[in-house]
Amino acid sequence: MTFRSGVACLMVVVFVGLVLTARAAEVVPTIAERTAGLECQDGFIPICWDASEGKLLMEVERLGEEFLYLNYLATGVGANPLGLDRGTPQQGWGSRHSSLVRFERVGPRVLLVLTNTRYRARTDGEALPRGVAEQFPVSVLRGWKIEAEEDGRVLVDATKFFLRDAFGVAAYLKRQKQGDWKLDAEDRSVVYLPRTKAFPRNTEVEALLTYASDNPGPLVRGTTPDGRSLTLRVHHSLVSLPETPYRPRRFDPRVGAIPLEFNDYAQPLDGRLTQRQIIRWRLEKPMTAQGGLVEPVEPIVYYLDPAMPEPIRSAVREGASWWNDVFEAAGFRNAFQVRDLPEGADPMDMRYSIIQWGHRADRGWSWGTNVADPRTGEVLKSVVFMDSHRMRTDYNLWSGLARSGSGNGFGQGQCQAGAWGVPDWVADLDSETTAEEFVLARARQLAAHEVGHTLGLAHNFAASTYGRASVMDYPAPLVKLTNGEVDLSEAYEPGPGAYDRFAIQYMYTPFSPEDEEAGLKSIVEEGLRRGMLFLSDADARPRSASDPRSNLWDNRSGPTMDFRQAVEVREALLENFSAAALREGEPLGLLEERLAPVYFHHQFALDGLVKVIGGMEYVFAVRGDGQQATRLIDPTRQREALQLLMDALQPEALALPEEVLEELAPPAFGYDKNPAYAFKSNTSPAFDELGAARTLATMIVNGILNPERAARLVAFAGRQEADERAAALQRVAQRAVLDRLMELAADDDVTVEVRAVAEWALADLLDDIKDQENPHPVGEALRQLAERDITRFLNRPAEE
Repeated sequence: MTFRSGVACLMVVVFVGLVLTARAAEVVPTIAERTAGLECQDGFIPICWDASEGKLLMEVERLGEEFLYLNYLATGVGANPLGLDRGTPQQGWGSRHSSLVRFERVGPRVLLVLTNTRYRARTDGEALPRGVAEQFPVSVLRGWKIEAEEDGRVLVDATKFFLRDAFGVAAYLKRQKQGDWKLDAEDRSVVYLPRTKAFPRNTEVEALLTYASDNPGPLVRGTTPDGRSLTLRVHHSLVSLPETPYRPRRFDPRVGAIPLEFNDYAQPLDGRLTQRQIIRWRLEKPMTAQGGLVEPVEPIVYYLDPAMPEPIRSAVREGASWWNDVFEAAGFRNAFQVRDLPEGADPMDMRYSIIQWGHRADRGWSWGTNVADPRTGEVLKSVVFMDSHRMRTDYNLWSGLARSGSGNGFGQGQCQAGAWGVPDWVADLDSETTAEEFVLARARQLAAHEVGHTLGLAHNFAASTYGRASVMDYPAPLVKLTNGEVDLSEAYEPGPGAYDRFAIQYMYTPFSPEDEEAGLKSIVEEGLRRGMLFLSDADARPRSASDPRSNLWDNRSGPTMDFRQAVEVREALLENFSAAALREGEPLGLLEERLAPVYFHHQFALDGLVKVIGGMEYVFAVRGDGQQATRLIDPTRQREALQLLMDALQPEALALPEEVLEELAPPAFGYDKNPAYAFKSNTSPAFDELGAARTLATMIVNGILNPERAARLVAFAGRQEADERAAALQRVAQRAVLDRLMELAADDDVTVEVRAVAEWALADLLDDIKDQENPHPVGEALRQLAERDITRFLNRPAEE
């Protein structure tokens, strides 16, 4: 052997030795070895806390098994416009297809894969579902290097996974124009151990996250001690899927249950690709149950936030519990229960559906949402957020209206929390209803409303037209004048209505598989016979809405009656409005807050009345149910509504009494104007009466002259007359010809001959139009417009 070859052999031996040494160093320890001495919790997904390194280790053994991963805000920002409230799920009101995950191992790594449940193939075969799954993407949320391994189980360091911006707070704040934010995961974010726990069917992890910004927006600056640093807690839930099968229920647009939508590529050619199932709780009768009311296998249980004070706590409990009686329509007794949250329980824990008592820096809405199994729509957890400002607003509402000699119509209702301290003068405002009774009545209704959303119900803004028939409507307090005096004795309906029972009956009545289709059909048919009309947000909220039966904050059977009574009450309120709407000793600068619900008392009645003009009633009819899908509103009704709206624009309807104007003082020293209640003013510090009138007048005029409403007025004008309908269609065709001729005559890309002929045709057409007159107002208006358009076109300046 030569020297050179000997050296080469020696180098090979050394290299092999180094490789073997490196491989020996990479030997993965056992889980027992890696977690020795750590604080560990066994559960659905076991976790261990390494205090010395500040790491949260997660044990994975269910490789390939699907489960739910969700996250919520455990603390809020406190600014209502942002909607970042305590308890808000990351999926919020959006997609319900984003929570089904599974662990996959690939060599030395573990991936967390988010399943795409929007696209499916529901069939017993394997090829079609696999083909659909391979056509649409999944999302890998995280990948980990395996830290330890034992008996098919692996251990990963999940710290960075839980300390990431999973909720998307930074991006959300940027979209809301609240500055550029960056998560400081390294120095100012940690695992929040008091709410990090493992249980047999769910593991809960909470993270304290700090975001930093050099240009924080005003809403964040207004609610943080240091506007440049925003610290929130985000809660993560890893939850096992239901163990027993659940049978979804089909969606029906006539009922108003919230749908879960997905594409099913196993549908036959005559089937709809998009399928819809309702979102609802699992509620089952015992196997041995006979006829009549029975208790469910497992009731639906909601828990009250311990922070909710009395007397609001009792009112919320009572209002939410109304649903227990409603479930009797579906054949259940004691199906819905409201309990106190157990001592030490975490309201973010997936096992608890919670009714929260929430606070913000400003007035806002209450809400109810839920987490559902994205495969079936089965509700697994619900969160109801009761905004404390809403109760204060109702108190403010009552004070302004009742003291003025009448009651309400403006707001969404909010409550006085804690010690009420109602002053002595309140007692003589209305002998039947005290301020506390008024506010608590609204709290009951509001609790029932938000819980209704979490049971799977959408808004029904038509229910007020057949007897205040649903808590899922928005009811303005019913204010009556009895012998000239305020009567608030029936301000809010004390319980759910007929529609609520109908909807719950459809959603929750148990049927055998073979009887379900016929049973549901029977329920809907009976509901239609009883007049159970359902119309929701898209039918009520747009300024262009056409069906006056679908309206927010009304109480009566028709828009004309509602408006007349609202105006009558408003006139009485303004006539009697005075500084007595304030407590003794309160600055008169606060009186403007009490004036707003008086001056705009009829605003929602105005919205309903405007819908009569160019109006069309409609229902969500399905083939074979015998319903007339649409019905134009009679012209006589439209003219009556227009006259009432014109009356509302008269000076006497816009004016404020001089005695009231004299008492509307500027904000007192130490007090700021509350933008939620104050009028906009161009005459500060004086109250701007013209500005208030302009706001009200603009509201009315913009409603009447809404573009879609105006287009409907024109389109509907000749619907009942064959000759006029034909003439209207002919005018459409004529205008299409005119527009195209002008386009051709101005188009440099066509030949000069074409432009010349097009312009010659326009000139000839102009001569014909000048010699015509159309007896129909719309026809004549279009003729004159055509004459002006052609004249302007032919007289256009020559291009240089």
